[in-house]
Amino acid sequence: MPTTHEVSASVLDYSEETSSFNFKIGAITALNIAGVLSEIGSWRNALNNIIVGVLKQDTIILDRNNYTNTPPVDANAQIEMKWLLSYEGNTSKKKFRTEIPTADTSKLVPGTDRANLTNVDIAAYITAFEQLAKSPDNDAEGVNVLDMRLVGRNV
Repeated sequence: MPTTHEVSASVLDYSEETSSFNFKIGAITALNIAGVLSEIGSWRNALNNIIVGVLKQDTIILDRNNYTNTPPVDANAQIEMKWLLSYEGNTSKKKFRTEIPTADTSKLVPGTDRANLTNVDIAAYITAFEQLAKSPDNDAEGVNVLDMRLVGRNV
């Protein structure tokens, strides 16, 4: 089985707390590295549009990118408020989840805890995630996002 790689991101909130999340992206080879790096850039941009915290750092393989230690100015940027992203393997239909800290609650369907999947920023994030992420069980299997909802977590 080919080596599976991950993307990990750390998000800084208004209180200067950090929360991290990660997901599998599959193998990176000399033939696909340019495309993977492009997809990671698209995912990074899309992530910044669905959170109110700030991206502090991301890690890809052995390459670590540090962005800032300066907290965001938005007092609503709290790592306890997270997007719970549910997704499945394209073919296996096995379900997985990841959490994204400092959710931007302006992206909710009014009166619910669900992300507005038609919101331009949410839709762009889902597209970027689906292009980049792989099933944690199979680095050759793509994924489909099923749902995004707001959750609160004590840290």
